[in-house]
Amino acid sequence: MSDLKKMKVVIKNYEAQGVGDLDALYGRVRLEDEQGNTFYFEKVVMLKYLQRHGAMATDVPRVWYFKNLSKKSIVVLAFEKNGGQVEYDLDDLRVITRTAVLRGVLMTLAAVPMGVIAGTATFGLGLVLIPMGLWYGYKNVFKLPTMLGRETLLNDFAKAGVVVR
Repeated sequence: MSDLKKMKVVIKNYEAQGVGDLDALYGRVRLEDEQGNTFYFEKVVMLKYLQRHGAMATDVPRVWYFKNLSKKSIVVLAFEKNGGQVEYDLDDLRVITRTAVLRGVLMTLAAVPMGVIAGTATFGLGLVLIPMGLWYGYKNVFKLPTMLGRETLLNDFAKAGVVVR
């Protein structure tokens, strides 16, 4: 399970890849840390609430609280403004987690028929899609809700010194 990380970053540039009602996906986000080292995150998932309050402001130092979904993709859970106030929205995050579970269940149910259809069309090569679909479903049904569950986040925020009301 991914641990909550706290990092002071300055956003240099990013590409908006997908914007939904509750969240947004940004690609190739170039950041600088406190030491001036430049690094990239391939994918950054952020709540629209955080984005509206300035979490994606460029050339402004922000403290992000995030969890890694994979090596180069993260989900930003909260950020600290310059005045020390921490912005977060656990209710919207709960809705996004439930949506991920539903997506995982649908992908798991569709994995076998999808693989069989693709395998028929590609002389068996498409059967590789079955384990990929099952892994995606497992990740969305079991790993993400555990990592982004309310109790887990409250404990992680408490360890990081963030008071959640």
